[in-house]
Amino acid sequence: MQTTPKEPQEEPQKTFYHVDPKILDRAAWDVLAMSEAMRPKTVWFIRHAESQSNADKSFKSDDFASATVPLSKHGIKQAEELADDFSVEPDLIVVSPYARAKQTAEPLIKKYPNVPVEEWPIQEFTYLSLDRCVGTTILERKPWVDEYWEKGDPFYSDGDGAESWDDFMGRAFGTVEMVKSREEKFIVLFSHEFFIAAVRYILSEEEFEIAPNHIKDFRRCFLSNRIPNASKVEFIFKDQQIPE
Repeated sequence: MQTTPKEPQEEPQKTFYHVDPKILDRAAWDVLAMSEAMRPKTVWFIRHAESQSNADKSFKSDDFASATVPLSKHGIKQAEELADDFSVEPDLIVVSPYARAKQTAEPLIKKYPNVPVEEWPIQEFTYLSLDRCVGTTILERKPWVDEYWEKGDPFYSDGDGAESWDDFMGRAFGTVEMVKSREEKFIVLFSHEFFIAAVRYILSEEEFEIAPNHIKDFRRCFLSNRIPNASKVEFIFKDQQIPE
């Protein structure tokens, strides 16, 4: 029985590429220096500068969700240096509701006072219950952290104030949709390591779904591709379609 050979299918063109975290560089500015008509949509997710809890592993906060944890002295300097490195004005600045992200954005907002600033729900992933974590250090919480990721249940909520991985990834995917729908060509978002990693993970998957194997794979990717304070992950969208 003869079979007709299938015609080779063209590889679908990706709608974006992303650059792993790095300090602002010349190649990125070259893209942004293109004329408005030719410039692709460029989105920079910048992790907040060093916070007090980043600098001091024994740091204890009454607000475990960390919304009020400020930058360290070094973090304030990082934020100022980051703004100094900008040579192209963003079309939109987006900040997380958390203090450390807003503080990191402040020098850039002062540098470009006419750029619109919006607050989006791009805050960090809080997956441990606030009740049991108040007043604890990173080292004290480590056994609970390990237990959470070993469980690998995307729908599990640890208690009051905790977010399931399913809800967290829903926030991240909603942000991708929001970014894609905006008309601005150069958007800078000041966010957090877990959230930026989630956006990167979603955009790197041809088919993203919520599943136990994905939560553990996300953790593996997160640990092998850490994002330093005050550095960026860049996404350049070649068209206006979210990958399916």
